[in-house]
Amino acid sequence: MAQRVNLDAMIRREDFAREVGEESAPEIIRELKITDLLQDAPIRRLLRKPDFQRETNHWKPDQVLRLLTSFIDGDVIPAIILWRSTNYVFVIDGAHRLSALCAWISDDYGQGPISSAFYGGAIPLEQRKIGDRMRNTINRQIGSFASLNDLVGKRAEGSASRRAGGMFTRPIYLQQVVGTAKVAEDSFFAINTQGTPLDDTETLLIKARHKPVAIGARAIVRSGTGHAYWSSFSQKNQQRVVALAGQLHEIIFEPQITKPLKTLNVPHAGPSSPVDALAVLIDFLTVANSTSATKFDDAKSYPDDDTGDHTIAVLEAGLRIANRITGNSPASLGLHPAVYFITEQGKHSRFLFLGLVATIAEKLRNNDDAWFLKFTKARKAIESFLLEHKSLIGVILQNLAKPARTPKMRDMFNFMVSAANNGQDITPQGLIGHLALNARIYDVTVPSRSVEFSDDTKSTIYYREAIKRENHCPICGGLLDVSKSVSYDHITPRRAAGLGTVENGQMVHPYCNTAVKG
Repeated sequence: MAQRVNLDAMIRREDFAREVGEESAPEIIRELKITDLLQDAPIRRLLRKPDFQRETNHWKPDQVLRLLTSFIDGDVIPAIILWRSTNYVFVIDGAHRLSALCAWISDDYGQGPISSAFYGGAIPLEQRKIGDRMRNTINRQIGSFASLNDLVGKRAEGSASRRAGGMFTRPIYLQQVVGTAKVAEDSFFAINTQGTPLDDTETLLIKARHKPVAIGARAIVRSGTGHAYWSSFSQKNQQRVVALAGQLHEIIFEPQITKPLKTLNVPHAGPSSPVDALAVLIDFLTVANSTSATKFDDAKSYPDDDTGDHTIAVLEAGLRIANRITGNSPASLGLHPAVYFITEQGKHSRFLFLGLVATIAEKLRNNDDAWFLKFTKARKAIESFLLEHKSLIGVILQNLAKPARTPKMRDMFNFMVSAANNGQDITPQGLIGHLALNARIYDVTVPSRSVEFSDDTKSTIYYREAIKRENHCPICGGLLDVSKSVSYDHITPRRAAGLGTVENGQMVHPYCNTAVKG
């Protein structure tokens, strides 16, 4: 995954809907100076991003460096497009460009005081590392804003002095969208169909920004910090959204995954970077809240949520599923993410995760408590198959159209539970036949010819050795995820005078302890 610099805190967001839409917009200036972007400058205090705009975290370090170098060396920078509302100046196009300049001025590349305040101090370790590396690179190659500012007006030789002398007179050119908020929004879409277009997830988040799934996904991805897309809700509902989002983030995104793999304590839902996580979260919430056995509800099909009640219901449904997958509640299956949701290379398998979410959601929707007992009975055989055939499952997913992947993975889990409970072996041939795959399935993995160990190879070596050392539940035989989900069981039950001694204790899955052993 490409490393990206998080600049989202540099320019605040505001809701277009709160702005007066029919009044003619005041005239704006035609250019900015770097002094207009100082933290306390009036124009910077007026700047806002539309609430629906993608997070300003899509630029790689070299793009940030190139923009700053272009500015201080006097190269051409495309004009920034703004829309002036009654109260604010909205950035319709150019948020990354302005944010990079603001980050340079503030010496904050996603890990400084502004970002820390914006995210309530909850800044992921990887974001901090990227920000620190970005700062060091900029200081080394072009100099910090503060260091160049100190050179202004001083007689000195060299590129630093030349750059300092020009940066305060260099203009940042502007263009203006004239018209109502609707005109500005339409302009945003027109602009973002060119250059680097919005992807499907970003488009959905904009079009469905008042829907509970979109609000819920955005709340979870930042653990309830950052811009509050739920700020129009009552204080009570805002607090509930933040609390639920924080719980879900911790359950499915913690801890952060590293490359190469050095631990099997990995997240259930994959990387927490918004670029990757929002797509997973939208699918997770829609699947978890689906009302149909044959078709998952579309995020856009929900009514707009003006009160927060629908968003809370969507998040609560997601939490019910998450608590079935992991955690220490009595109903938790304690599924080990290294078995179910990541490949041997340490990469998250999005559709295995969503397929199991869909399976559990289906059983809860149908009040099918017996399935969980059947799953536990089949668990050892299921996990043996998954561990032995990770490559095959990856190839199966590659041979499926994207819309079919989640339902097919749900069918796979149902097939494995049924086969094992009927005394049948779970085999690749049986699975492929059950999924009715017309194409032949080939494992086309090409062995590396490099003499160096790649990160993927290192991860595979670690995974191969580490998975052997994982604890097993003595009740069902499945692997234990001790770091996230474990229950301490009396071997001789308390009702039979069993004592709480080391010799009489064992670690088991919470569900095995409460529902299977009883």
